[in-house]
Amino acid sequence: MALEDPGILEPLSGALPEIRGIGPMAFDPVWAQETHPSAAHEIMHVVSGRLRLNIGDDRLDVRPGDTVMVPAGTMHRDEFDLAEGLEVFFCMFDWVCGAEYFSRVPPTTLPSLPATCKAELARLFEQLRTDLAGAARSDQLVLRSRLLTALLLILRAATAPAEQAAENYGKTRSLSLMARAKQYMQAHYAERLSLDDIATALHVSGYHLSHVFSRQSNFSLFSYLTALRMEKAQALLLSDDLNVSQVAQAVGYQDANYFSKAFRKHCGCSPTEFVAGQGRHA
Repeated sequence: MALEDPGILEPLSGALPEIRGIGPMAFDPVWAQETHPSAAHEIMHVVSGRLRLNIGDDRLDVRPGDTVMVPAGTMHRDEFDLAEGLEVFFCMFDWVCGAEYFSRVPPTTLPSLPATCKAELARLFEQLRTDLAGAARSDQLVLRSRLLTALLLILRAATAPAEQAAENYGKTRSLSLMARAKQYMQAHYAERLSLDDIATALHVSGYHLSHVFSRQSNFSLFSYLTALRMEKAQALLLSDDLNVSQVAQAVGYQDANYFSKAFRKHCGCSPTEFVAGQGRHA
């Protein structure tokens, strides 16, 4: 089946921008004098000259190498030095995703894009300029695909700070939850504790608590609880006041034999051997 067969091309083009006009353009001075609406979405990559884009109360200063966009129907004015002139690579397009896209990428974010993104966009616009020579449907599909790539690069760069802030906020909340869980276990290690007991006290689900604790600490919640209990048990065993059974009860174990097995697994010796090694007698 040939590449130009609509059976291949039509499904591929469904969500791509529809280009209404594209190419290098030297701005007419009339656009610097009159406020006008954009008939479709516009994207402009400044090649030479300086542009001040007036959109509502916003004034965007755009330099060579910068890219700017104007959503369809937006009243704006393109100011530039008439003696210096203004040359841009210009594209006017329709897009079914346009309204959602521009709700996330307002025009005011574009002049402050990172240098790496600007460099990628410059290369893409140069490729778009080269692609203009192709007249076949597949050439047009490539052209529209490159435009979509440029739009997605801008989206990624423009939304990265918000995504990073959300990620940092989530990490802060996770660390806070883990700290609260540790505090709760330190206060209640002598009680019989289940995952649900701790989660209920912290007003979260057991699944969420277990997942957060493991992700932030690289060990499980109950590994921490066991280590805490064994630390307390060692201190109690070294006092002359409690025997092994009493120590087990004091650190949350109802069964002294189970406590002894857990102690050996964690410490490498039995409670009695631990005490003897410290010169004490249980």
